[in-house]
Amino acid sequence: MPEPKQQKQLPQIVLFGASLTQWSFNEHDRGFGWVLTNKYEGKAEVVNEGVAGYTSTLLRPNFDHLIQRCTAPSSPSTLLITIFLGANDACLIGPESREYVPLSEFESNLREFVEKILVQDNMPETRIVLMSPPPINIRDPASDVDVGVAGEQEDEEKTKKGRGYQTYTSKRRYAEKVMEIARSYEETGRVVGCDIWKALIDEALEEHGRGNEREEERYDVNRLPGCGLRGAREFREGYFTDGLHFGALGYGVVGKKLLKVVLETWPDLEPEKLGN
Repeated sequence: MPEPKQQKQLPQIVLFGASLTQWSFNEHDRGFGWVLTNKYEGKAEVVNEGVAGYTSTLLRPNFDHLIQRCTAPSSPSTLLITIFLGANDACLIGPESREYVPLSEFESNLREFVEKILVQDNMPETRIVLMSPPPINIRDPASDVDVGVAGEQEDEEKTKKGRGYQTYTSKRRYAEKVMEIARSYEETGRVVGCDIWKALIDEALEEHGRGNEREEERYDVNRLPGCGLRGAREFREGYFTDGLHFGALGYGVVGKKLLKVVLETWPDLEPEKLGN
């Protein structure tokens, strides 16, 4: 009697990160995990390696386990790994918090993750997408209260010293660092940056009628969407659920941007070009 035919393992796409990754597989929000799972159905298995509440430092042991799993002799090939971190690392919520990770440590962690993939003999074709953290969304200040010019200046100074605005600017720095790290590995042909921070900001600016402004005006730090200062506007409902985590609109922007970056950089990863 002939032996039963062994089913061929599908190659894997691994999504690594914190809650923004873990919850991206939720069908209700149609996050990027859900989008990729559907797009690559029958072509690749999309694996959820997101852990809510974790930072790049806390996830280091998880990443080591991931590498061990991906390089095991019986494991399928790994087409792509996305690394979406910084949203928790950049949060300025007190020195006693386990969430804040200094920028230099964050950079060191990301470089360690990238290099651990690049040196693996069993992962010679694995591509890496470094996704920048998004902005947060601070509610608009009350515009129906006339506090005068002096009052507005005082309010702005107070807002800029607050933890919310400080976290907003911190996330921008971390986003810029992610893109800088990605560019430094450009010559490998296996690493690309995906600027989620800019994608969300640009989407909101278009909705606010500011899409045609000159670059220095569009990205004026005092008028950026969600920064909480007078003269700026918050993201509309649906982009964020609580100021930090994505709603369906936010996930929609992320999924669209991620797919665009991946397929423009590596057209061979189009689902129809993958083997059966």
